[in-house]
Amino acid sequence: MSLLPNDQRQLLHKCLLKYVRNYAPKSGPGSVPGEGMADEDVVMSSLAKWLEVDLESLDDKERPVDASLLPRKWNSIVRLQRRIIELEKHIQELTEENEILLENGPVSLANKSSLTWIPREQSKLTISCGAPVSSVKLHPELPLLFVATDTGKLQCYDLMNHSMPIASLQAHMRGITSIDVHLGEGSECYVVTTSKDLYCKVFRLMDSQLHPIRSLAGHEHVVSQVCMWKHGTDTLVATCSRDMTCKVWDVANGWCLKSFQPHGEWVRSLDIAGDYVVTGSNDCTVRLSHWPSGRGLSFGFGHTFPIERVKIIPMLRSTDNTDEQQNKYNTLNQEYADLGFSHVITASRDNSIRIWQVPLPKIVAHRPPQPDLTRQHFTLITTLQGHTSWVRDLCIRGKYLISCGDDRTIRVWNLSTDELVRVINSAHDGFVNCIHTDSDGLVRQIMASGGADGKVKVFIK
Repeated sequence: MSLLPNDQRQLLHKCLLKYVRNYAPKSGPGSVPGEGMADEDVVMSSLAKWLEVDLESLDDKERPVDASLLPRKWNSIVRLQRRIIELEKHIQELTEENEILLENGPVSLANKSSLTWIPREQSKLTISCGAPVSSVKLHPELPLLFVATDTGKLQCYDLMNHSMPIASLQAHMRGITSIDVHLGEGSECYVVTTSKDLYCKVFRLMDSQLHPIRSLAGHEHVVSQVCMWKHGTDTLVATCSRDMTCKVWDVANGWCLKSFQPHGEWVRSLDIAGDYVVTGSNDCTVRLSHWPSGRGLSFGFGHTFPIERVKIIPMLRSTDNTDEQQNKYNTLNQEYADLGFSHVITASRDNSIRIWQVPLPKIVAHRPPQPDLTRQHFTLITTLQGHTSWVRDLCIRGKYLISCGDDRTIRVWNLSTDELVRVINSAHDGFVNCIHTDSDGLVRQIMASGGADGKVKVFIK
């Protein structure tokens, strides 16, 4: 069976005859005139008959044959064969590695080097986005990075080839304030954004394109932050806004399931754990609420300037590798098992990071949780001092806390000892607005940061 179509095979055969006729040795001096020519004609006729090519067609003026086409085709074939061999070898290596990982299970994936990894002081990749970066998020499984800018543009970069975004669109008319990424059924990737244009929008990444599927309207001022999570069989989105409200939406139909007002001023940040939401506000307080009922349960005060970010420290499950992930704030506590966490972290414009213990609400059967009137205030456990300007964002990775701020630094803290273990100075040429790293599984050793200088820095082992 021929590997080439008939027309290409005929063209290749013509190139062979053309090459032989042009470069075959001619009859030398001393030979009988005409005899060399006769020998050459016999050879050419035999070769043309074997290749099933008409010799007269070689002199066809309408389709001239390039005599150098055969060497070029041969060199191309050799290069392609070499590349195929290299790719087959690489595929075989990846297949063997994947089989080993599947045999050993998920625990071996989170090996000790991954669990204890912290970013180096020098970034591996730099991506220029052309506008201040307001939020960055890594895809949970693939080497993809989602970037939002202050001009309303949403982009997706492949970290294996980051020269150009694989997907880019003008998601909002004004600046994007935050993004979140969630894997749905069948590894469908959803990206949700909030913006200064008062909208929250949901996109699906499919065929390397971001397709809008839902626009959530209802806030009356800047929407500050968003969280997307799975609640039973439903996919929900929670947003907070400068209109002092928090709203919970159903992505399937776009309905607002709940709207409540946990603060008396701009709600800047929120984090979700099951039926509970922790919020931070311009009123300098952090509050715990039960979102299905909208009831406030407890609050913490002590910051002297607005809170920029709040993070829940989830408790470890019994199946987690507690040796390397455990810190004194996420240890399994049966008393807090129903709540799912016992401590939260806040970052503020007063240059400090604070870790709080949350008081337990009263759990009443068949009724929403009730505030404990004897313990309504968060307990301040420790204050992490080190930043010299506003602290903008937080990430938790195992026993490490990573923070960034307007002092242009990224700092890594050990949550087991509350000590500062690394400072990345001058991470950006401007304010460091956002950071993100893997928190579940802790397999990949990667972190991304976005700055007011319009650049994204990617830190890889």
